[in-house]
Amino acid sequence: MLMKIGLVECDLAFNIDTHGRETTHDYAEKPVIGAMPPLEDVGVGYETLTVSGRLIPSKLGGLGTLNILRNAQASGTPQLVTRGDGSVFGFYVVQSVNDEHTFLGVDGVGQIVDITVKMQKSAAPAASDFFASLFSLLA
Repeated sequence: MLMKIGLVECDLAFNIDTHGRETTHDYAEKPVIGAMPPLEDVGVGYETLTVSGRLIPSKLGGLGTLNILRNAQASGTPQLVTRGDGSVFGFYVVQSVNDEHTFLGVDGVGQIVDITVKMQKSAAPAASDFFASLFSLLA
């Protein structure tokens, strides 16, 4: 397993080949006359995670998994993200899911599907909301 996003395991069928993580820290600017404004530390800012990869649906599947990610996006419930080495990234909401089909087959599905999933770090959901959302993602 390369990474896990909620119920979605990124593996051979749902393959990702890159992931990027951006973290920020926020500062408030205090204007002063005739000098560089000092910055006041106001805490941790947003954190985003972007994963990209390629699916080959006719050989390995993976489109059903793409639908699970879209359901997670629609529910707005934070998903636990872990990396294959056991590192826990925390909870993220799925902001966008982009898939681009090329070499369309007779059914309109691409033989190659490039995917990009953008997520933003979030607080952990309440336990009752989290388990209810797990069941709704499979529907």
